Amino acid sequence: PFYQAMHDSLREGGIVCTQGECVWLHVDLIQPLVKAVTPLFDTVEYAYCTIPSYPSGQIGFVIGKKAGGGEGHPKGCKVPVRTPEEEVAKELRYYTPEIHGAAFVLPAFAKRAIFGDD
Repeated sequence: PFYQAMHDSLREGGIVCTQGECVWLHVDLIQPLVKAVTPLFDTVEYAYCTIPSYPSGQIGFVIGKKAGGGEGHPKGCKVPVRTPEEEVAKELRYYTPEIHGAAFVLPAFAKRAIFGDD
């Protein structure tokens, strides 16, 4: 019901991002969640980043994107739709378009466990 309600509240092309545990500690919880929400969204992806204060130093995100959004919008979220202006980018301490894309590159064991052997 929770993910269905989020899906229903999104406009076409809308994105929902939820905390998705950590592949090192809870891959057994991530896989059934991804499987359960996949029928609801046009794309479901898993990404992670480093968070030193989180157990194991990483936290993951389950990202669902509703179909639509018009021409020119990528199907998933792996490629940023826009990038920070140069002046803003100079002030950022963590985010870059490269780190954005890298967040979706999973270790082989995690990719297999979450999405299967495809």
